[in-house]
Amino acid sequence: MLSTKEIKQRIRSISSIKQITRAMEMVAASRLKKVESRVLASRAYTERMQQVLSHLASSIPSERSHPLFTAKEHTPAIKIVLITADKGLCGAYNNNIIQKTVKFIKENTGKTIKLIHIGKKGNLYFSKGGYSIEKYYPENVEKFGYNQVKTLASQLIDGYEAGEFGQLYIFFTKFNTTMQYSPMSIRLLPMEKDAIKSKVIAKGEYIFEPSAEQIIEHLFPKYIETQIYQCILESLTSEYAARRVAMISATENAGEMIDELTRSYNKARQETITKELLEVISGAEALIKG
Repeated sequence: MLSTKEIKQRIRSISSIKQITRAMEMVAASRLKKVESRVLASRAYTERMQQVLSHLASSIPSERSHPLFTAKEHTPAIKIVLITADKGLCGAYNNNIIQKTVKFIKENTGKTIKLIHIGKKGNLYFSKGGYSIEKYYPENVEKFGYNQVKTLASQLIDGYEAGEFGQLYIFFTKFNTTMQYSPMSIRLLPMEKDAIKSKVIAKGEYIFEPSAEQIIEHLFPKYIETQIYQCILESLTSEYAARRVAMISATENAGEMIDELTRSYNKARQETITKELLEVISGAEALIKG
């Protein structure tokens, strides 16, 4: 059994940890509130972009389909953009999206898969497993701005049109609520018309000026940009939500450990006092008998 001195040291140590986890929970809650408003606001823009592109795509005959809607069946290479966190202490957030990516790679073992990492944790995991990593962005995920997204989207579209790869996927964590977020993947290229099917049924026909093909040519890069940026915001919001929940749980566990150690300390202290009293009584009785 631990001595009272050792128990007191543990209580002080755990109390310090509890203060840290409590502070981290407050920071995560503050950042979550800011990012959550951004992700909810950007969803409306992204969804509207999907609706417009969907209507344009449906107005073009299949034989004149845009090249970015056309599958490259003879190009077995697949490119994956993976979004993870830069830090840990956020529960199973990183592990869930990493394992979903690993499962996808195993299901496509016959194809060449190249990874693009946004976030340190994903890069650390896949760099140790012999996977093909094309690029890693060392910038903090929170500071990965729209200009960088625009550059990345342009490079991906150019690579696809040049035949460097046949499919493009993005793996991210979708934010639902503070307590619920799920790892997801979206195929960005070639784009599936069903994937951007509009929720609004268009009535009547439209005359496009310029042509629908020219409008798609202009809108498509913007669509890829908004999708990547939206996925980054979704992942970032999920990360802060996961970290907040993890720190709340850690703080509660620390409190329970402190309560348990306090009971153990009181018990040990009582035993020590009882033992000392018995020794005093025994000594007094010995003196009386002597």
